[in-house]
Amino acid sequence: MDNVKSDGAQKRKRGVATTRQILDISADLFAKNGYDGVSVRAIAEKVGIKESSLYNHFKSKADILETLFDEFIKYAPETRPSNEEIDQMLMLMEPEEVFKSILFYVGKNVGSTLANTATIIDCEKHRNPRAAEMYYRYLVKEPADYYERLINKMIRRKMIKPVEARIIAEQYNYVSIALTKEYIMAQHGLADVKSVVGYMVKTLKFFCGMMEKDSGGRDEKKEKV
Repeated sequence: MDNVKSDGAQKRKRGVATTRQILDISADLFAKNGYDGVSVRAIAEKVGIKESSLYNHFKSKADILETLFDEFIKYAPETRPSNEEIDQMLMLMEPEEVFKSILFYVGKNVGSTLANTATIIDCEKHRNPRAAEMYYRYLVKEPADYYERLINKMIRRKMIKPVEARIIAEQYNYVSIALTKEYIMAQHGLADVKSVVGYMVKTLKFFCGMMEKDSGGRDEKKEKV
């Protein structure tokens, strides 16, 4: 009886591992070749299983894509520091250091499948309604909301001068989207990683400079008073 249970557990474990492998390989193939350019057979061959066996894990190629989308919705926000972590950073760091820490935190926590799914969303947004919805909600709006909250916290703590937090957040995020695409290209050997990361740092320095407190101006006003 114990052997039967052990065999069943091993079988389930292998099944879970195969499901994960199908998702990871599909994300890579979809990102490189486009969703329409990849067949179920190609996925199965890359995984090392029969095409018929793949249907034990997913109903269709569309089901694989939907699962990747669902995972992106769940895990993408977790690639950025939490509110509690941000509050700790704000107590210890200057604004530029906070933005830089977020940049490297994301770089460390975004795995290849999430990065590939972001590429899929970007490419498929022109023909897939759900991809279009996800692009605007999870790549444009949700990150901009995150940075707006961060900037407003910095304003309340008088770490930066009062600015239009929403506009700054949106513009910073739009540039970040473009640079993230280049970073993913670099991961595939199509761009220079060091150059892309360097430009990301230059970008955050530029935006932090726009928000920097004008201490000289305030001191002048005090003197006049």
